[in-house]
Amino acid sequence: MFMAPMLTTWKFHDAFLTEIPKPRVFAGGKKSNSQSLHEQVTCPSTTKMVVLNRERLYRQGDVLKVRVIARDAEGRRKTHGGDFLRARLIGDRSRRESSAGHVTDHGNGGYTVQFPLYWVGGVSVRIQLVHPSEAVEVLRRVRDVPNKRTFHCKFVDVEANIIEERQCFSSPPSGLPAHRQCDFSTPDANGTWFCERPETLPCGSIDKCKLVDNEKQTTDLLSQEEKKLFKKPYVEEELSEAVSNLSTIIHVQPSEEPSSAPLPPCPGNESSSLSPGTQGHWSRGVWRSSICNVRVFKPADVRRCLSNKTVYIQGDSTVRQWYERLQAILPLQNVKQNTPVLRSADNTGLSVDIHFRFHHVPIEGHVWFAFSELSYAPEQLDLLRGGPGAVVVLSLWAHFTAEPLGVLRARLHAIRHAIHRLQRRHPGTHVFIRTGTTREHKGQGLRYYLWGSDWLAYKVTEMIREIFRPDPDVVLLDFWDMTVCQWGKDNVHPDLTVVDSQLNMLLSHVCPE
Repeated sequence: MFMAPMLTTWKFHDAFLTEIPKPRVFAGGKKSNSQSLHEQVTCPSTTKMVVLNRERLYRQGDVLKVRVIARDAEGRRKTHGGDFLRARLIGDRSRRESSAGHVTDHGNGGYTVQFPLYWVGGVSVRIQLVHPSEAVEVLRRVRDVPNKRTFHCKFVDVEANIIEERQCFSSPPSGLPAHRQCDFSTPDANGTWFCERPETLPCGSIDKCKLVDNEKQTTDLLSQEEKKLFKKPYVEEELSEAVSNLSTIIHVQPSEEPSSAPLPPCPGNESSSLSPGTQGHWSRGVWRSSICNVRVFKPADVRRCLSNKTVYIQGDSTVRQWYERLQAILPLQNVKQNTPVLRSADNTGLSVDIHFRFHHVPIEGHVWFAFSELSYAPEQLDLLRGGPGAVVVLSLWAHFTAEPLGVLRARLHAIRHAIHRLQRRHPGTHVFIRTGTTREHKGQGLRYYLWGSDWLAYKVTEMIREIFRPDPDVVLLDFWDMTVCQWGKDNVHPDLTVVDSQLNMLLSHVCPE
């Protein structure tokens, strides 16, 4: 069993960890003696979608509504919600038009999906059952189990030529007495890290850490029946229409209303994200925001925007992509640091400095990284000299999807307090935090769903929205819809089309006009 963390020993800004639920053999609704788990599971072949009011005349700017009724393998309607759906609207393929739909779960097996109609011409609906509700319940339960990934750190005495490798933990380890632990936690950042104490070396000799493959540690949390929920036909299956003889294309006519007013400039010092499903659409390889005027930045525009600025990027490899893209566009010439954890370079001609730092543990990587180079985001924010010439970007999501949700929530609250301190010291600092995105799963195996399913990433995204959307000191960059309907392949590291559109959004807030 896992011990609940002892909150009384640390001074945390907000609640840290929730109580760990007890494992259950079966997921989903109640199981009768005559029914197996898989007779009750939402079945993609019997779950159909229906376009509401298909016969009406649709015009650009209208909202298309689709109903989904979840059913099991016997065609019985489900009586509860919880299925995880992914919805897209596809327009002209030659113009690469697409948008995401907003899914409403009515809690009774019924779902409504709404699609704003952005284009004139034929559109078609694509709705995917990513996970049935029974699989979602398994993901929820497994997510709340701490320390299901195995990390190792090396403790080193160079002069004595002694190296001791020990297991480490992102949450308080159960069954390991305090005198046998090295506690590297930082209460002011709500960050925790524990290692088994070396036999001969002091805790301060910690050197490098990495993730160690131990898939069985996670997959053993599931019964054999539950493991089947993450195989075909239960994952990432497209739904079909209830009436098969209908054309799948819906024709959208031009709007009769006058042309709408141009979108406002993207604000530079307050969050501007609206509710999910209203973020924008793809057209001709560019993401068009429906919230504010996201400009398309050519290389010369990027250089003008970032001239005389210092950019601080801290987070995971999804924003390291931004650093690498800016390094090529500007270009950055004078490399100061280049390690797995730290990167830094500048362009003296443009007076641009850009720094990338990986977030603190947990880091889901198989390459040894220097523990001494890690720093929590609040620590870095408290050291920054901000102001209008400083741009701060934070990204903490991809390595936290396998953690209990409270772990990241506590870290984000500490970051939020540090942002407030930064803005009080240096008003006008551009501060951004980004959401999660979809990622690759096909062919990756069970562990990749249990650690990084899109459902897990979406729940992290919802939490980031909840914490930062109402905060005037930070701009929330919401990329969920952008990747749900992207034309490239799902990947935690998307192609340059997506990266460039993400940078367009960032820079449109830094340089709105």
